[in-house]
Amino acid sequence: MRRSGSRFGLTDAQWDAAKEEVRQAILDAAYDRRMTWYGEVASKVSTVKLDPHSALMSHLLGAIFDDEHTAGRPALTSIVTHKHGDKEPGAGFYEMARSLGYRFDEPFVFWAQQVQNVFKLYGKPNAYT
Repeated sequence: MRRSGSRFGLTDAQWDAAKEEVRQAILDAAYDRRMTWYGEVASKVSTVKLDPHSALMSHLLGAIFDDEHTAGRPALTSIVTHKHGDKEPGAGFYEMARSLGYRFDEPFVFWAQQVQNVFKLYGKPNAYT
């Protein structure tokens, strides 16, 4: 399913730009081999006003997850988590994974594997390996 920003009043150009800004914010954290959180990602988006806990944020993350999956890459959005509390991704992450065909019995294990795969693919080279 191709997602768009029309339900949020965004043009295709705004949607594409916001999605790319969100993706780049996540890639920056992945390069540093660190987790990021919804608020940090939202703060790096200038194309649209993005509330970190909004349906628009969830929609953008879902679109990025879908794009990465289609390209055969790990779940880049796995490193976007709650800043406080459990410090894990929201339920939408697991729902999206299942909708893309991932099968897992242990959500935490699936998530941890995706995080490691993201750091392996996008992280800066480790000087100790």
